[in-house]
Amino acid sequence: MAEPRTLSSPKENVAEQPVTIIQDAQTRIKETIVESYYKGLSKDEVEKRLQRIIWDAGEQLPEKIRLEAKQALAQNAQKWHYLYHQSLKGVNAGLLQSIDKLLTRSLQIRFVAKTYSINPLDFVGSPAVDQKAIIDKFRPYLTEDRLGSQVIERYEQRVKTQLKALAADPAYAQRMDKNGKPYKPNLRNFAEMTARYDANQEDIDRMKTDGVKLVWTSSHVDASPRCEPYQGRLYSLDGSSGTIDGVPYSSLDDALAGPNGDGNGIINGYNCRHRLIEYTPGSNAPKEYDKAMIRQENVVTSRQRQYERDIRNLKIEERLSRRAGDDQTAHDLRIEWQKLNNRYEKYSLNHQRAYYPWRTRVTQDEVDREQDE
Repeated sequence: MAEPRTLSSPKENVAEQPVTIIQDAQTRIKETIVESYYKGLSKDEVEKRLQRIIWDAGEQLPEKIRLEAKQALAQNAQKWHYLYHQSLKGVNAGLLQSIDKLLTRSLQIRFVAKTYSINPLDFVGSPAVDQKAIIDKFRPYLTEDRLGSQVIERYEQRVKTQLKALAADPAYAQRMDKNGKPYKPNLRNFAEMTARYDANQEDIDRMKTDGVKLVWTSSHVDASPRCEPYQGRLYSLDGSSGTIDGVPYSSLDDALAGPNGDGNGIINGYNCRHRLIEYTPGSNAPKEYDKAMIRQENVVTSRQRQYERDIRNLKIEERLSRRAGDDQTAHDLRIEWQKLNNRYEKYSLNHQRAYYPWRTRVTQDEVDREQDE
């Protein structure tokens, strides 16, 4: 009797290219936003740069997700720009108010204020870039004053906090679930899900052509909550439902669609490692695992994903710090993410899990360097 055919879920790197393109665009957009503040770029110049980044990314993405990804990048770029500048505006306003108070306590600062004929409070409500221009005039004198140095130190820490928040904020897409309810999937995950869906669908179509009607879904102990209800079960490739050998089956399309009906289900979903196994008479469902074991293994999977997010955020923060002219902080961040990356690799190996360097990339430059090594 012929061995049952197996559809393996696509290789882990099947979505490497679109995910890298999406992440590279996000990083470059954030770099432009930071530059717009520190270099005082005009609104027209910022818009031109952002449009170019989004256009370049869209041209490289598969047509199926091109328009939606471009719209999501544009919406997130607008959000990031607004939030970052508004946050800095608030931080700057606090410093300007502190400077005004220091004028009554420091002859040095009061003299500078008279020299420039500037009232710091006049700029509290100004745009962040204009506030920065005033702060830069006072900064050298503040750092020569004990009280001023303390104020500046607290201010710079708050500025770094806003940069860290920008680095860690991912792009989201705008989608509708099967019930017409809007939700916002992570854009990286959406790109991966779509790539996996297309790759799987090609294999499923070949199985249909070969006359395969029923398939089992595989089981593994670290199944995600999204996949767990669908694993180890029997499904049809032709949309039918019924019972065979006492085993009920239903359409695979429902399982592939997932909880939201958007294709982020078993086999197709983000980071899914399930596969389809052709049903043969008398065959049994792949081994099922108890929920306690599934929860235990999910802890390992979740920790891997957290490592990857943290590494990406630190890499982006490093690049943004360089755009802000803070090379020392950028240097420290590089050392930090390199150490974290080593821990990620050791953790994965200690738990007998594969790790994927492409999941921690934040720019296309990293691909080019990998190819040169």
